[in-house]
Amino acid sequence: MPFETLFRVRATVCVSILSTLAACAPARAQESPQPAQPLARQTDSTPDAPMPQITLPARNAPGSITQASAAPTQTPATSPAHNTPSASDESNKPPQTYNLHAQYTFTGMTYTSFGAQYSNPAYLVYGTGSSLPTQGQARETQSVDGYFGYRLLANTEFHFDALLWQGYGLNNTYGIGDFPDGEAFKVGVRYPHFAVARFFTRTTINLGGPEQAVDDDLLTLRGKQDTNRITITIGRMSVKDIFDNNQYSNDPRGQFMNWALMANAAYDYPADALGFTTGIAIEGNTSNWTLRYGWFQMSKYRNQFTAEGLYLVLPTEPLSGDGKIFYDWGMVSELEHRHTIATHPGAVRLLVFDDRSNNGSYKAAVALANDPATLAIWGTPAAFLASANGVTGGIDDTHALRNTWGLGLNTDQEVTKNIGVFSRIGWNSGQNSGFEFTDTNWTATFGASIKGEKWKQPEDVIGAAFILSGISKANQVYHAEGGIGILTGDGALNYGSEKNVELYYDHQFSKYFHGTVDYQFVDDPAYNKDRGPVPAIFAIRLHYER
Repeated sequence: MPFETLFRVRATVCVSILSTLAACAPARAQESPQPAQPLARQTDSTPDAPMPQITLPARNAPGSITQASAAPTQTPATSPAHNTPSASDESNKPPQTYNLHAQYTFTGMTYTSFGAQYSNPAYLVYGTGSSLPTQGQARETQSVDGYFGYRLLANTEFHFDALLWQGYGLNNTYGIGDFPDGEAFKVGVRYPHFAVARFFTRTTINLGGPEQAVDDDLLTLRGKQDTNRITITIGRMSVKDIFDNNQYSNDPRGQFMNWALMANAAYDYPADALGFTTGIAIEGNTSNWTLRYGWFQMSKYRNQFTAEGLYLVLPTEPLSGDGKIFYDWGMVSELEHRHTIATHPGAVRLLVFDDRSNNGSYKAAVALANDPATLAIWGTPAAFLASANGVTGGIDDTHALRNTWGLGLNTDQEVTKNIGVFSRIGWNSGQNSGFEFTDTNWTATFGASIKGEKWKQPEDVIGAAFILSGISKANQVYHAEGGIGILTGDGALNYGSEKNVELYYDHQFSKYFHGTVDYQFVDDPAYNKDRGPVPAIFAIRLHYER
């Protein structure tokens, strides 16, 4: 059967099943008010390759459970983070006792051939090199989520997210620092795998002020909450569900696809290989301000699954495990201010984070690689450094309890009714290896989002963004010696900051179904002037959500 025909059949069957499941889920009501916040959700290359041991941004990237913290008058210029139609005004409807939702996303991505002075064949143990192959290739990913929410008490909700994923990102997500496909889990699989992605409770303590309506959404039950409130979320979730959200650049299932546009690339946020972890988040909200704090578990090994992978992922992951509790953790605080400029809403968010994990040091790894005893065994520093696999070898032989801290600034602003602009700027200390997300140590992104009312397609969106990212001096020396990072490592390095451009057009075919065409350009991929530019990365995305 031709690929196109096979895909149409698979997509049609998946969409039909999801539509049937969602249609069978009436929203029952109860008398108690709803105390939660709406979500804006977020979520590799040779198919024959064994699974690489890497983590996703996730899914990453995942969306936002905290969008309800905005003042009632502030509505985004584009649709919410999944870029699907917002629910109609539900303020007069009774609170829900439970809800069911589902989503399906297909992404196909390819890139054209490009030039390079050299490529690194390291990591052949995973069936692929760490450098992006120069000849070009095409890959696809698919994901299916089933969401269930239930009101345990008047002010407490329980949410469950069952995930099926399949497919590979380009080159198994190696070779570009700011990877172009946010739907590519770092664990690529030929056949569908299952995981419990989310499993958490959310309790809201209402403290007064005007009531705000909360819509029925993927991870929220319809109801009401006070403007002044404290919200406590405990369980398995994505850090991106709550922190570092942006109205126009947040969700790879409906907005920009690049990892640096769905999250701050310099924030190595706690996440397993699917983009989720266990922790607690506390949020204090007023009419214009929100202060958030989160404490999350780090993986035991770099680019691996947390302990939940032993129980909530099928097939199970034998290297799953958490770091020592209270010794290995990721802490994050975020202060958000919401405002209006000439009636147009906007927000500014300041993020501060500190990750503590059993991590490797760039300087210690280079010193060990050049030690005479190491050279006697490995022959060259590059051979030793390329032996790192997330558990042992290379930089993983320098593991010690280390801290990586950093800052992020995240803004979005409506300019006119249908135009919004955004930016993220981030930096981290850059002395230790990337542990959960990317190798980036500093980043700056700028972009705009335009809705299609002018061309009589009010739910269509055009997005354009520019990304500039780089790595620290210690990281540069490590890569120049032949070191391998989470996503990068060409065996040598002629350093230059990586530059990415992304353009997309998202079209609404129906209330629940969207299609997207996407283009990206990458200069100095993996921060290396000796490779690229990659002139064209093309993608199509089909997204159903109900």
